[in-house]
Amino acid sequence: MAQHKLHITFCTDGIYPHEVGGIQRHSRLLIEAIARLDVVKLSVIHPHIEKKVFDNPNIEEYDLNLHFDSKLYAVNCAKYSKSVYAILQKLKPDIIYAQGLAVYSGIQHIGYKTIVNPHGLEPYNGLTLRDKFTTWPLRIYLNRVFKHAALIVSLGGELSDIIHSKAGIAKKKIVVLPNAVNLIPKTGKKFNTEKKSFLFVGRFAHNKGIDLLLRSIEKINAKGYENKCVFNLVGKGPLYEKMKHRYSLSNVIFHGFANDEMLEHQYSSNDVFVFPTLFEGMPTVVLEAMVHGMPIIVSNTGATIELVDSTNGHLIEKNNEDQLVQAIISILQADENKLQKMSEASYEKVKNNFTWDIVAQKHLAIFSQLASHNKQVENKK
Repeated sequence: MAQHKLHITFCTDGIYPHEVGGIQRHSRLLIEAIARLDVVKLSVIHPHIEKKVFDNPNIEEYDLNLHFDSKLYAVNCAKYSKSVYAILQKLKPDIIYAQGLAVYSGIQHIGYKTIVNPHGLEPYNGLTLRDKFTTWPLRIYLNRVFKHAALIVSLGGELSDIIHSKAGIAKKKIVVLPNAVNLIPKTGKKFNTEKKSFLFVGRFAHNKGIDLLLRSIEKINAKGYENKCVFNLVGKGPLYEKMKHRYSLSNVIFHGFANDEMLEHQYSSNDVFVFPTLFEGMPTVVLEAMVHGMPIIVSNTGATIELVDSTNGHLIEKNNEDQLVQAIISILQADENKLQKMSEASYEKVKNNFTWDIVAQKHLAIFSQLASHNKQVENKK
């Protein structure tokens, strides 16, 4: 008799590259990693109408036609979730994995088998009063979903405390399942001792710390390091033109948007990754830099403390310009041997903890535990 496979349904508001973003990339890579293990039945609900997203025939797709307006994101999520719920009622999966607010409507009926991954928790960490005001509908929606869901995913670090303290969720309902990347062969990065290159990849917005980085570069240049370093800035966003016009620095290159091939070249050709973000979940760009053997300078926010320590870089206080300047100077003064050790430490951290194969296995363990618990409860009725 063939063994029953757990039926897992992933619900997401978009999948990369049809929708670009951290959650959307996470959805694709996690689903593909679990599908490779071939031990569960997989179905995916997404909004990419009449598009086959996955090549794997073992992934069953259900597409819903819905356009997401960022200004009405919470309202659109609620509408979208009604269609998602209708499909879930027909599929009757053993476990539902919900990205963000893809599952909201009917959560009181299906919460016992639902695992919610809220990712970065930005609605609970507005940087300004305006941020806090504009995100209050999302907090209300998330609080309701968290209340009824069986488990809430934390990416680690301070995110677990935020879910517990700010969303009021019992610690027993919080499970740590980190972000990940696909492992690549170890490159053996070589460092230029005469002129070191730094890479920033991210949206040109205040919350990514791009203005903080550019101010810090001005200070570093004023200290006499202008000819000893170059900064490659990759990304676009609301501050892009403003920053490009304001900071005309000889050692700063504004690359704008980069596709996957261009981004791969940047990771491979630069020495150090710098990301002074003000709030994150577990940033994929940091993991991608680490798997390419880059020493890291990053703010201590979200789950970055799980990724970076003194062995592979510098973990600085967020919004601390002096610490950022000092971290960059420390890298500039480091010899090749020290940087090589940092490079190897970054790669090993990913290899041992943050590959999709490892993280997929962790997800499967949680799926099995929840399904087993629900079956026991059902048998007692």
